[in-house]
Amino acid sequence: MAPPERKLPDEPYPARDAGAAAREVVIGEERVRVVEAGTPGAPAVVLLHGWGASAYNFRGVLPLLARAGFNAIAPDLRGHGWSDTITSAGAYSSDAMARWVMKLLDQLGVDRCVLVGQSIGGAIALDAAALMRGRVAAVVLLAPIGFTRVRRVVLARAPRWLRPSTTPRWVVTWILRRVYGTRGAWTEHDADEYWMPLRKPDVVNALVQSAREFDFIPRDPRIVNLGDCRLVIRFGELDGLIPHRAAMDHARQFTGADVAVLSGVGHVPADEVPDEVARIITGVALDLPVSGSATRSRKTL
Repeated sequence: MAPPERKLPDEPYPARDAGAAAREVVIGEERVRVVEAGTPGAPAVVLLHGWGASAYNFRGVLPLLARAGFNAIAPDLRGHGWSDTITSAGAYSSDAMARWVMKLLDQLGVDRCVLVGQSIGGAIALDAAALMRGRVAAVVLLAPIGFTRVRRVVLARAPRWLRPSTTPRWVVTWILRRVYGTRGAWTEHDADEYWMPLRKPDVVNALVQSAREFDFIPRDPRIVNLGDCRLVIRFGELDGLIPHRAAMDHARQFTGADVAVLSGVGHVPADEVPDEVARIITGVALDLPVSGSATRSRKTL
């Protein structure tokens, strides 16, 4: 007899989380879902999640940043989670995603912020900071893509007829078992939250397109110009995707980069050790000079 179908949450995160709220913003005709915690008008921290994930990556970090006095904003990236999927060629290239972040900040009314990125979100954050010199006060990168070579998702190279139209739940749990280190533990509810949007064929297709179009190669420290933006990078000691020794050697070539390893942590630090990640972000943000003043519609650091 087949096992009973698993009952999923009625609504995705942040449902039933009093400390955060979701809303949609529109960039042109593209709908973007953002999860926010904190006071509008407070200094902004914008957090970009990893490939195949969603704002749920930062479920443990958002309330801690809000408690520290920041307006924490975590969007579902283009083609991920509950944001719109785009099919036009080049929509998920590195340049397109950096410009997507800039347009999102414009729409949100964020003049200046700390930009945080995990995994592929780290590469996007770095590219976006270079694009918006003077607008990003600091970048905090967590197990980021862009500092050593990584393999692209195999499915991205497979013929279309071999690709699944949806992602089975066991794939999500298989991935979670492998991306966590020894200091964190995921739950079945976590698997459900990540699995829900992956049941949609348009999201799966967007992820495949993203894996094909995004530039995964290491960023060139001779080319990436961050201006006076502070750069903080943390790699996971037990990260099976990003070899931290090679990545650290490359990261240290960036002028002024603060580079270190999180012991016992795998590829998703914000999921595994949210308290430590929040301390890193707040330590960086509180150390920055305040520029201008926050108004009801514009947020500054």
